[in-house]
Amino acid sequence: MDIPYLIKKEGLRRGLSPRTIKTYCFCVNKFLRNYKNKDVNRITKKDIKDYLDNLIEKDSAGNTLNVYLNSIKFLMENILNKRLMYRIRYSKVPKKLPTVLTQEETKKLFGSISNNKHSLMIRLLYSTGMRVSELTNLRVRDFEFENNYGWVREGKGRKDRMFIIAEKLNKELRDFIKINKLEHDSFLFRGNKRQHISK
Repeated sequence: MDIPYLIKKEGLRRGLSPRTIKTYCFCVNKFLRNYKNKDVNRITKKDIKDYLDNLIEKDSAGNTLNVYLNSIKFLMENILNKRLMYRIRYSKVPKKLPTVLTQEETKKLFGSISNNKHSLMIRLLYSTGMRVSELTNLRVRDFEFENNYGWVREGKGRKDRMFIIAEKLNKELRDFIKINKLEHDSFLFRGNKRQHISK
């Protein structure tokens, strides 16, 4: 049984993101390595609890436990059609206040970037709050400069989301597009072979 292939196929059918599918495959592979001498259809709820308990003993973070739990649950329920997880509780993830830069530190960060393209990328991330993956996938057509906003296409949850373009960045972005002779369908920040820059 080709488990990674089945996870990918079922994940795509259910509209999961490629990143989620990759994560599920990674976690399930690590889990199954512990039971390589056992038929996957004979894995029990105790096997799963023992594996998660082992992660807890290794001081794995709450987020890590939940990722493994969701991955194994996807395997059991959606690939093997077994419902073994109904009493296994999710680990609580401690809520921590984020560490943020002061205004002065932020200015120093921006001032330390000598590459104009990199500086523009960082300032666009900072001003819009978008994710790195969303930034790398931006295309010229996603901007409406005359209205001072743009669109993140198929962001988290595969939804489009509008963002405001800071006035200071509006002209810089338009100049960047003009200088680099980017076409309407071009990625804003290109890597090799006209594809988007790597995350």
